[in-house]
Amino acid sequence: MFATWFKTALRSLKNNVGFSIINIIGLSAGIAACLLIVIYVLDELSYDKFNVNASRIYRITSHVRLNGNEALYATSEKPLKEALLELPDIEKTTRLIPASSLFISPKKFFVKKDNEVIEENKIVFAESELFDVFTLPMIEGNKANSLSDPFSAVITESTARKYFNRTNVVGETLTINDSNVYRITGVIKDLPTQSHFRYDLLLSFSSLPESKVTSWGYSGIHNYVLLKPGTNIPKLEAAIRGIELQHYPASITANDNFLEVVLMPLLNIHLYSTSQYELEKGGDIRYVTIFAVIAFFILLIACINFINLSTARSANRAKEVGVRKVIGSSRLSLIGQFLTESVLMALISTLLAMLMVRLMLPFFNQLADKQLHITGAILLTALPVLLLVTGIVGCLAGIYPALYLSAFRPILVLKGRLAGGFKNSYLRNFLVVFQFSISIFLIIGTLVVYNQLTYMQNRDTGYNRSQMLVIKNTGRLGNSIGNFKQELKQLPGVQDITISRFLPTGKERHITGLFPQVPIDIKQDVLTEFWPVDEDYIKTMRMQMVSGRNFSKQLASDSMAVIVNEAFVRKMGFTDPLNKTIYRNSFGLQAYHIVGVVKDFNYSSLRNDVKPLALVNEHDNGAVTIRISTSNLPALMMQVENKWHQFAHHTAQFTWSFMDDDFDATYRTEQQMKQIFISFSVLAIVIACLGLFGLSAYAAEQRNKEIAVRKVIGASTSQIINMLSGDFVKLVAIAILIASPIGWYAMNKWLQDFAYRIHIHITIFLLAGLIAFLIALITVSFQSIRAALASPVRSLRAE
Repeated sequence: MFATWFKTALRSLKNNVGFSIINIIGLSAGIAACLLIVIYVLDELSYDKFNVNASRIYRITSHVRLNGNEALYATSEKPLKEALLELPDIEKTTRLIPASSLFISPKKFFVKKDNEVIEENKIVFAESELFDVFTLPMIEGNKANSLSDPFSAVITESTARKYFNRTNVVGETLTINDSNVYRITGVIKDLPTQSHFRYDLLLSFSSLPESKVTSWGYSGIHNYVLLKPGTNIPKLEAAIRGIELQHYPASITANDNFLEVVLMPLLNIHLYSTSQYELEKGGDIRYVTIFAVIAFFILLIACINFINLSTARSANRAKEVGVRKVIGSSRLSLIGQFLTESVLMALISTLLAMLMVRLMLPFFNQLADKQLHITGAILLTALPVLLLVTGIVGCLAGIYPALYLSAFRPILVLKGRLAGGFKNSYLRNFLVVFQFSISIFLIIGTLVVYNQLTYMQNRDTGYNRSQMLVIKNTGRLGNSIGNFKQELKQLPGVQDITISRFLPTGKERHITGLFPQVPIDIKQDVLTEFWPVDEDYIKTMRMQMVSGRNFSKQLASDSMAVIVNEAFVRKMGFTDPLNKTIYRNSFGLQAYHIVGVVKDFNYSSLRNDVKPLALVNEHDNGAVTIRISTSNLPALMMQVENKWHQFAHHTAQFTWSFMDDDFDATYRTEQQMKQIFISFSVLAIVIACLGLFGLSAYAAEQRNKEIAVRKVIGASTSQIINMLSGDFVKLVAIAILIASPIGWYAMNKWLQDFAYRIHIHITIFLLAGLIAFLIALITVSFQSIRAALASPVRSLRAE
């Protein structure tokens, strides 16, 4: 019986090639898009799961509000470890401090390889207990004491091959920053991509001057704990908070100030953490949710198309059903036939979708900035779901014609009483409205995301980042950096130069507490970004002075001068900040006098308001920034590089970037979201149009006799087109009315994450509606024109 159904199903697909192709392509494209996003979502959800004890690993996170400044910090106190070991719920504890967070020690690290010096950015200082908490398989060495001694190092296997061309390198040494010699005590496997931190060199924590700090107040440490099974998390958080409060002044909890300890689960760090000073930039659960919803919507549109086209086509098979019943086919046999055809088509679509995923994955990786692969785990997760979707969609598409047509008496079927027009199917109309509502919602989302990103890129940030070349690692030049700056000034095309690694588009940040008077009172502490810059900084950045003056070389007193931004003035409550003295308590009390106020500029993401900032006239050789103006950029770049090698003597790589590119990198996540939104919105619209194309073809076919009669009695071609297109256009209009408020609500919610954002204007909804109207009209008009131009004689000949 099944073999007969299968052969008949193949014959039916062959006899209706156009319908089959439209239906299969639409469903397979939807399944393929859904699969790609599912692979992306599974990758995001898999972070840190490679750790054997992942569910019991937590990071100590600090939630602090101090004098109106509230923030979450991924770091905590250095002396905390000794106190934690006394708590019975804690099995193991370990500390990490990335090189970029060092305060006493240098933040840049250069490793010598033969006569070449290579900058290494993936460096962290750690303890041997790291290997007891995290699962980091060691292929050479003994993990028990690998990082116990000062100036010992554990490196990854790829780093071992990079410097030694082999992995059995225990006992070898690495010379870092010219003078520090680290002995390699272990080699570990490369950290998985799905890890919230990925480092190439793990240096012993005891090598740092910071490791000798025993007093409380140094909170740049990432403290991790491995808890015993069944630990009461809130109780443990309260215990750790109690330990910290013993060493802090009472004012830390006075008024509206507070200090809370939050144990962040390891498995939540990548997607859920919003803390400052993360080891790596994480993902965002909101975007993962959005993409998952988009995947569901696209699959839903494709399934609706498939069901719509299958049910529409069923009316044209009414006579076939009648003949089968006359010659003795049972109702069960007819139901089986329809379901077999539908499931077979769905199965073919699924197989084609898997091929599409294989071909599209490299392009999707480029789009999402990922390195996704189809692994066995993904197949085990996705295949059962795919087969379930195939079966459900196939059955839903086939059940309507199977039950509806097989129930009619043959005489009615053979007289054509079932061949109703498009208007007669309320279910089909509802499904068309539903799928176009989703498509319009995605169009609205794409337009809002595009406008917001354009706004951020074009907004006045308070400085001019255009034509700004940033040369990095200039600390390697030592005392000759001043001569390097003067030599660069002589090059044609160079306008201004400043020396500082603290840039509005950079990653270097340093927060300190500043006070308006002495003796200092913690209740008056204003947490402030504290940037050492030279006297050319404001001029080179094209920042605007609101009041006061810039730093001056001629004034020796400017060594303790400071320029603050407007946000700092507001926070301090100054009416006239010029010549005011502010105080800093860092390695002794320091007094700075305010000489100027700079207009607020955005030095972090536009998601955040501008926070207090102070520019201090101190030397920082971390980077040289050049404002250029030339029509021959390659020639200028070659001259700058030659000057670099002249002063660096080839002891460091010439590393550079343009400030515009660094700014754009800040919003890479949003750019990826925009690209994915656009790509999948276009795909959703294409799938919806495929369905609309097929439906309009069947609607015209079902009404061909009506069209012929109308033409005979004088109806024009335009009237016929309007009659056939009108039904679909009305459905799209209803979809616009449904999708617009939902789109406004969802995108308005997304925009709340940005301190600086656009307002959703009505033109966005008008444009989205117009795009949907035009797409639907063009799709339907093709079939309408074809039907209107057809000869009425052919349609009426059977009568």
